[in-house]
Parts: sequence; C-alpha cells; structure tokens
Amino acid sequence: MVNLIEEFKSGISGQLVDRGRVVDQLLDLRLEAHDQPRVTELVDEVLSNLPGRTVVEAAWWLETLDRLSMAASPQPVV
Repeated sequence: MVNLIEEFKSGISGQLVDRGRVVDQLLDLRLEAHDQPRVTELVDEVLSNLPGRTVVEAAWWLETLDRLSMAASPQPVV
C-alpha cells in the first residue's frame, strides 16, 4: 500500500489536483486496505470531508497521502 501511495504522490504536479482523480485514488487505497481497518476508516473520513468542487489543493492531497502512509505503516508492538 505504501508503494501505491508513493506512486500517487509522484503523480502530483502543480498546485491543484482534479477532485475526481483524488476520489478515484482514495477508492483504490480503500480497496487495497481491505485488511487494515485503521486505513479504511481514515479513507472513509477523508472521502466524507473532501474539499473543493472540482479541484483540491495539491498541498492538502500530499498531506493526506502522508497521513494515509503513516496509518498503513506497521505499528511497533509496545
């Protein structure tokens, strides 16, 4: 999943990203995270609060992808 997130990040150029593309990528991540409830919940939250009508700011999308990457990373056992 982290590789997919990095792929999405590398495809960002400019200051704005098409909102439909963001939705598609979030749905791809949700499908990939079928066995990671923490990631699925975060994707659902982001989808529910997605900004913009036709575009979103690239900075917001990059930050969101970073949050998803952290959520998808294995958590150390304490």
